[in-house]
Amino acid sequence: MGYNEQMPQLASVFILILALTARFAEQRAAAPSSIDRVQKEEFLLKASIVSERELAPGAIRLRLDDGKQKHDAAANLVAVHNPGEDIRLNLAAYELDKALDLEFVEPAVERSVRGQLAVVVWWVDDLAMSELDRRRKSLEPTDSDRWNKQMQVVRLFDELISNAYRNTSPASYLTTLWDNLMITTDWQLWMIDHKRAFRPIKQLENPESLTQCDRLVLRRLRGLNKEMLKQGLEQYLSPEQLEALDVRRQLLVKHFDDQIAKKGESAVLYDLLPRR
Repeated sequence: MGYNEQMPQLASVFILILALTARFAEQRAAAPSSIDRVQKEEFLLKASIVSERELAPGAIRLRLDDGKQKHDAAANLVAVHNPGEDIRLNLAAYELDKALDLEFVEPAVERSVRGQLAVVVWWVDDLAMSELDRRRKSLEPTDSDRWNKQMQVVRLFDELISNAYRNTSPASYLTTLWDNLMITTDWQLWMIDHKRAFRPIKQLENPESLTQCDRLVLRRLRGLNKEMLKQGLEQYLSPEQLEALDVRRQLLVKHFDDQIAKKGESAVLYDLLPRR
C-alpha cells in the first residue's frame, strides 16, 4: 500500500485516538477522590473552571482544577429555573445531610459561574446509573440487605424534606421523578437535585414505607430542634418552611418510636455500614 493510500487510514486512527483520549479525560475528571467533604467544599469554591459543557438551560457540567487535582462539578445558575423550583434548596439539602451526618448528598457551594451566582455540586464519583435506569433495565443490587437499608435512609430524608421528587407511588415507578437518585459502581446511593423540596407540608406523605431506621440517624434526628434547624438553614428556607421541617422531624421520631414499641428495637433499628 502506497503512502497516499495509507493517509486516510492513519487519519481515521488519529481521530479515534483523540476521541478515546477525550472520553478517558472526562472519566478521569469524575474519578474517585479520597478527600473529605470539607476539602471538597474548598475545592468547589476555589478551583479554577478549565472547561464547561451545557447540559440544559442554566445547567452546566464544569471541569475544575486547583493545581493539585481535577474533578467535575454540576453547576446550576440560580436565576435560571422553572416555576416552583429553587436551586438554592440544594444547599439546604446538603446542610441538612451534614447535620444528620448521612453523607448521602454530595457537597454543594455557591460561587460565580459565567459571571452569575450558581449552586455548584460535586460530581458523583464512580457513577454507574440512576435509579430510573436501574428500574428500566430490571437490574438487581449485589447486596439486597445493604441496598434496602440505604433506601430507608433515602425514604427518611425525602419525608423529612418533603421532596416532590422520588415519589413512591406505583404510577411514578418508571418516571423521571427517579432520575435524581444516583447509583455508583459499588451500589452506593447518592441523592441529588432537591430544588422542589422543603414544601410547607406538616405531615408525612408515605409513613408506611418507613419500616426501619439507622440507629445513629434516629439519634441525630431526635437531637435536632427548631432553633438548630433555623441556625443552619434560615438563609435558604422561609419561616414557614422551617416550621414545617421541624414538624416533620418530630413526626418521624414519633413514627419510629411507635414502630419500636410495637415490633421491638432489633426489628426496627439497624447499623448502616460507613460510607466510603
